[in-house]
Amino acid sequence: MFLAYPAVFHKCNDTEGYFITFPDFEGASQAETENECIYMAQDFLGINLYYMLIDKEDFPKPTSIKDVVIEDDGYTIVEESFVSLVGIDVQKYAKEMGKETVRKNITIPSYLNEMGKNHNINFSKLLTEALEREFDIE
Repeated sequence: MFLAYPAVFHKCNDTEGYFITFPDFEGASQAETENECIYMAQDFLGINLYYMLIDKEDFPKPTSIKDVVIEDDGYTIVEESFVSLVGIDVQKYAKEMGKETVRKNITIPSYLNEMGKNHNINFSKLLTEALEREFDIE
C-alpha cells in the first residue's frame, strides 16, 4: 500500500540545513542537504504510518498539496523552502522495520502436527504466510 503526504521542507535561517514537517502528523525531522531531506522525510513518514498500522489506527487523509502554505515563522527562509509530496510503501516499510523474527509457541491439534511433519511443512513459514494474508500484506 503506497501512500503520499505533503511535506514542508523549511530552509533554516540559522544553519545550513532544513527541518521537515508534515501538516497531517505531529513532530518534525531535520536534514543537512536536500538529498538527505528526502530520506529523512520518508523515514519520518514511514515511522508514523508503521506505528499507526501496528496500533490499528486509521491513516489520516492527506492534505491537498495545493492547500499547504509555507508560513514565515521567524526560523525559516521562506523563499528557499519548498513543499513536496513524500510517498512510501507502508507494507514494505513495515516488513523492513519488523524483519527480525520472534519465537512463538502455538497449540495445534496433534493430528495436524503429525500430518505437517510427514509432509515436511515449515510451520513458521506457513504461519507467516497465513498472517500476511490475514492482514492483507503482500
